[in-house]
Parts: sequence; structure tokens; C-alpha cells
Amino acid sequence: MRFRPFLMAAGLFCASTPGLASPEVSFLSGAFRNAVYKSNDSTSFSTTQFGAGLRYADRIDGPWYWYAEGALELINYSKSAAPIVPSNTANLGLGGGIRYYFDKLSDRVEPYALASGSFRSEQIATSVTNGYTETDKNGLYYRADFGIRISLQKEFFVDFEVPLFDSALFATEKDTTADFSGEGTKSSSEKQRIELFAKSTGSFNGMNVALGYRF
Repeated sequence: MRFRPFLMAAGLFCASTPGLASPEVSFLSGAFRNAVYKSNDSTSFSTTQFGAGLRYADRIDGPWYWYAEGALELINYSKSAAPIVPSNTANLGLGGGIRYYFDKLSDRVEPYALASGSFRSEQIATSVTNGYTETDKNGLYYRADFGIRISLQKEFFVDFEVPLFDSALFATEKDTTADFSGEGTKSSSEKQRIELFAKSTGSFNGMNVALGYRF
């Protein structure tokens, strides 16, 4: 069952959720993208993407917070000269974790650290010479981030987060390569990943920016 790891994780998370004390909500992402890919000077295919993500957080005690978040991205591929195109997809991410706030640097600037786990189901296609590659990920992942919160007003704030590592706990990743030659052909390979270590993602790789509101 494709979503079984997520259902297990969601059950454990909900069972351990504390009562509400100081709730806040953040708008993690919101995007519309349109891209046109060319191969040999002719348009091969185009993509249209819509995405949105939200995070809900509440205080546990003192500088400790718990949070839950979700993100959804819809991707549509339109064929032009290409004989085949990637499959239309809906990318889903659901998870949660804990946040710890360090001493404030000033009245409006506050550093913190995050640790989280999430279920991800996503397909990402990348254009290559005379074809494309498509990566399908499905499973449980865990990560840690370092962030800075800047208070804009009493209620509004913006968070900047840099991932320290992002690893697969139990995940399946499938790579598909498409060749536009002739009528178009596909070949694929699949691997199972279990990573019980902190795999660095590199400095400022995939920074998160979130605009939030305190209740």
C-alpha cells in the first residue's frame, strides 16, 4: 500500500500531540511555474506547476514547540514535438517535528533548531539532451534545520531555515530515463534506501522561507 508508511507516522504523531497553548500558522510555499523545454532547437514539452504548503505550531513548554506541516504540488506536462512526456502528478508531503528556540539575538531576531520526520510521495522530471529523466520518491524521511525568526509586528513573522541534513529512513526511489529518438523509449531502475545517519545537504541548499501569524 503506497500510503501505509504515512498512515503509521500520522497515527504516532497524533497520539503524542499535546494540548494547544500558543498556536501559530505559517505559509511555507505558494508557487505557480510554467516552463518550456527544448531539444535540438524544437520544443519537446512544457510544464505547469501549482504548489502550496502550510505549517501549524504550538508551544509544548518554554522554548520547545511541536509542529505539523503539509505541502501539495500539482504538475501538468503538455506534449509538443516530443513523442512521450512525463506523467502528470500530485506531489505530497506530510510530517511534523519539534522546534527549540535559543536566546534572542535582539528583540526581533530569534534563532532556533528544527528536527522533523515526514512522508513524501513525489515525481520530479528533469529535461536532458534528447529526452528527460524522472525520479519517483516514496517513503519516510527525517531531517534537521537551523533557522532565524524575524518578528515583523506583534503577530506577523518571517522564518528563514537552512537544512543541516535530509535523509531517508525507509524510502523507495525509482529513476526513469526517456529517449525521444524514434517513437520514444523508456528505461527505469529502482532502489530501496535506509539511511541511519545524518547526510549533509550542503550550505544553503534548499532554504525555506515562511511567512507566519501568531494567534
